[in-house]
Amino acid sequence: MKKIIASLLSVALTVCTVPLTATAQEEILTDSGIDYNETVSTINNAGAGYTSTVWYVCKPGDTPVKNPQGNLTVLFVDIGAFSSGINGTTDNDGNYTEGVDYDLDESFFSGLRGTLENCRKNGCTVGLRFRYDANGKTNPEPSTFEKVLEHIQQIGDSGILSEYEDILMYVESGFVGAWGEQHSGKYTSTEYKAKVLDAMLKIVPESVSVTVRTPNTFCMWAGIGTDELADYISEGDAKRVGLYNDGYMGSDTDLGTFINPNRENSVKWMKNQMKYTYYGGEFSGNISYAQKYTTYLPENAIAEMYDTHLSYINSNIWSLYKDYTFSEEYSNVKCDNSAYYGQTVYQFIRDHIGYRFVLRDSDLTSETVQGGNIKVKFSVENTGFANPVKKQNSQVILEKDGIYIVCESDIDDRIWYSTETTDETLNIKLPGNIQTGNWNVYLRLSAGNADENNVQRTVKFANADVYNNSLGANFLGTVTVNKTDNSDLLSDNTFYEEGAETVSDGTLYDYNGKIKIDGIISEREWNDDKLVLETEKSKLYVTSDKENLYICAVVPDTAKSPVYNLQWKGTDDSNRYWTYYQSNGFIYFSGEDSSGIVCKYNGGVSEWKIPLTDNLNMYPGKNLEYLRFFVQDSSDNWSVVDDLKISNYTLYSSVYGDINSDGVFNIADAVTLQKWIMNDTDSVSDWLAGDLYEDGILNIFDLCVMKQKLTELL
Repeated sequence: MKKIIASLLSVALTVCTVPLTATAQEEILTDSGIDYNETVSTINNAGAGYTSTVWYVCKPGDTPVKNPQGNLTVLFVDIGAFSSGINGTTDNDGNYTEGVDYDLDESFFSGLRGTLENCRKNGCTVGLRFRYDANGKTNPEPSTFEKVLEHIQQIGDSGILSEYEDILMYVESGFVGAWGEQHSGKYTSTEYKAKVLDAMLKIVPESVSVTVRTPNTFCMWAGIGTDELADYISEGDAKRVGLYNDGYMGSDTDLGTFINPNRENSVKWMKNQMKYTYYGGEFSGNISYAQKYTTYLPENAIAEMYDTHLSYINSNIWSLYKDYTFSEEYSNVKCDNSAYYGQTVYQFIRDHIGYRFVLRDSDLTSETVQGGNIKVKFSVENTGFANPVKKQNSQVILEKDGIYIVCESDIDDRIWYSTETTDETLNIKLPGNIQTGNWNVYLRLSAGNADENNVQRTVKFANADVYNNSLGANFLGTVTVNKTDNSDLLSDNTFYEEGAETVSDGTLYDYNGKIKIDGIISEREWNDDKLVLETEKSKLYVTSDKENLYICAVVPDTAKSPVYNLQWKGTDDSNRYWTYYQSNGFIYFSGEDSSGIVCKYNGGVSEWKIPLTDNLNMYPGKNLEYLRFFVQDSSDNWSVVDDLKISNYTLYSSVYGDINSDGVFNIADAVTLQKWIMNDTDSVSDWLAGDLYEDGILNIFDLCVMKQKLTELL
């Protein structure tokens, strides 16, 4: 919710760099008082970590819309039904007769768009693999290589990759071979694979990595010998080429990923190359096979994870390392990993895949005046295996009592390289109309389609009590703003960081009561007004607005393998709805279309968002006969850990314009809104009822519509 304090005549943001107006002086900065030690908590940062994989089967005229969840979702887009190598027939003797090659159709693109849109809404970042085979079949491709290239060009011409560039982290070159792993196919020679890579680089947006299955494919495309790879420095499109390793730790060559004796050469190349692009893959889970070799041993594996800048992997790698204890002998890098001594090697690897930022120092101006300047100097150590590959949004936020202002920052965390400590300085000019008092200073880094109020896909520092869940931002310290009588300072309400391209007008935002679905209960998010059921051990919170039903359950964290269940039935529903989420990533839903449902969980906390949409027969004012949440432990015969149920809950319904919630729409609501806009009152009971302009903002435009409607009524 935004609250605009500026007058009706306030102009749009100025897109330029403006020098600081107040005199910047060298000053002694004050330590923030933050705990600079690394925590051992697992952090799901944008575009990195454990993957959540969706096997996405697409057929001519029948491409469904999926509803993926997860921090980094990998969509294995199966287009085999469009290929003669898959859609033919096999006789009783096993002889295959090729079918028909089809163009990708409108159903394919509309279904994929719907799925990617759900990814965006659900806070996912995305990796893509297009493939003709999902079952290990040899020669699954179309009858001609030209048809492969046509499919690639169709995807490019559709514009879909550009439309979702904001959440798209990488696209695997894929397509050919069994499972799209570029082996056992008609067109899996290095020559063909180099041509696939070239075609993909042309259609994938420049900010997005394109990954290949093996380094020798890159060598073929780059026109160099494998013996030249170690010292090769990439430029242009070559810097975008990463690697997907689907044989991770499977042998001394990772099941043919690295061709002996070139593993060391490949790793040397990757040490520089993967600073700019993606490296990751999947471990098959075959422990006995992996243990025949020495590459998996912690002393070897961890060093290589740092050298190759491992950004993602599937979660079944845990089985290799759950019985090893992390110690100094495995921490043979220059960053400080001492916080993890005594933890399992599995925990260390899990928490360091991708980037992991630890705030090591933060000093800032202790006092300033309205319209004055502040300086923040801080240091960040990246203890993770990699750095962010895509440029992330960077914003400075000042917050006081749940009210905050936002401006763009020029910080680029792509250069916060693995094992290095980076020093940063922020010079910030405050608006003249800022309230006096103590303001908390935050830095928000985010991937994806973020705006001032978007807290999805944000980056969390690995320090205790630093991350503000409601803001999606990291605390840097507190500054005291004092009153000033300087008319020049008071008249300038711009808010910006020196060096950034955009100047903010100092618009105020409010996160009080704002719900963020992330499996974490934050300050001001779930208050007692939303508590609908409390037992000796558990709590159930429920609230709703005109778009969504929100649920938060807090239960004992005792299940080893928790399954989070939600059931509901409306008084006008013939059947109940149910959905459950397993900790291994599997999702189940009783209906045909779960679009918009979001569930995030963390131990004993589970948060849900259920959209008020036609596919769920949910709408404002609907009465739920019951709402039930319960947790099962799949590792213990699916026993029920806790069970919470309420009856007769009515979804949000408001009287049009009734901003003071007295049951009627009249002149009193206009008076209340006018006072609120002028900052003369905080008594706005139902801001959604007052959003008459329907832009998600409460401001002067809503007041104009309200006065017009009241005039019509009179």
